[in-house]
Amino acid sequence: MTTTPDLPPIVDAYLADLDRALASADPRERAETVAAVREHAAESLARHGWDDASARRVLDELGPVDAIAAEATPAPAPAAPAPAPGANVEATDVVLPILAVVVWPLAPVTLVWAILRLRSGVGHRRLQWLTIVLSAIPVAVGIVLVLLHNLSLLGP
Repeated sequence: MTTTPDLPPIVDAYLADLDRALASADPRERAETVAAVREHAAESLARHGWDDASARRVLDELGPVDAIAAEATPAPAPAAPAPAPGANVEATDVVLPILAVVVWPLAPVTLVWAILRLRSGVGHRRLQWLTIVLSAIPVAVGIVLVLLHNLSLLGP
């Protein structure tokens, strides 16, 4: 392992600024980037001299800290903790399965049955209209709940 002599203070300040600018970057990439820039600066200074003028020239070649930091990969977002069992249960999580298993299969059937009976002129008209209205309500409410539930999944 080779050791590099102490870098000029202006280069140390540049590297500290770079490290701060990479605070939101992937930690591994952050360390590798700072190490690579440090190594490049040390090699350039070894060729051109360790004076402040050479250090400024090397830093000018490297460019602004923000430009280097902009190339870095952002750190991955921390994984959200799994919710506790039974926590955050929404009404749609309970109502939709009931609608899907019981009401939705029956409502369209009774709706079609009431329309056919009404058109054939058999039976009591008021009861048929009541059946049509009462069958249409769960179908409409179910559709609205499904849409609202799906839209909430697309939200932030």
